[in-house]
Amino acid sequence: SAAKNLEHDKLFKRIDLELRGHDPEVLSSYTTFVSNVCDHLEIEKSQVTETPHLKWLLTTLKDKFAKKKYKVQYEVRTYIRFMHVKYLTGSTASTFLEYIERNIPEGVAMKVTYTEICNLPKMITSNSTANSSPQSLQ
Repeated sequence: SAAKNLEHDKLFKRIDLELRGHDPEVLSSYTTFVSNVCDHLEIEKSQVTETPHLKWLLTTLKDKFAKKKYKVQYEVRTYIRFMHVKYLTGSTASTFLEYIERNIPEGVAMKVTYTEICNLPKMITSNSTANSSPQSLQ
């Protein structure tokens, strides 16, 4: 009965990490931390990819009742880094992600995308074995 309760661990071909932040130094420090964690846990990783920053400008009046010539302009820059972690089991992935999420610095956001390896459905595998049997041509 123990064999019936045994479930196979999930396998992930790739886990994509997208890191966003407003301070490039904090973001580069955190990507170095994640790379070091991968090295210590012997997890295969890709190089960190850096995209051009996103700029958001907001122009407002200084005061609610001020004239048009008294304007203030605010600028927000968002820096984005991508990193891929390859070939993990479900338990290793959950432990790894739990650790790096608990140590994420303030002002950094992380988006995680999984690519899971799954078996083919039984309906497809049973049809392919039935079709692969030799048939006589008439």
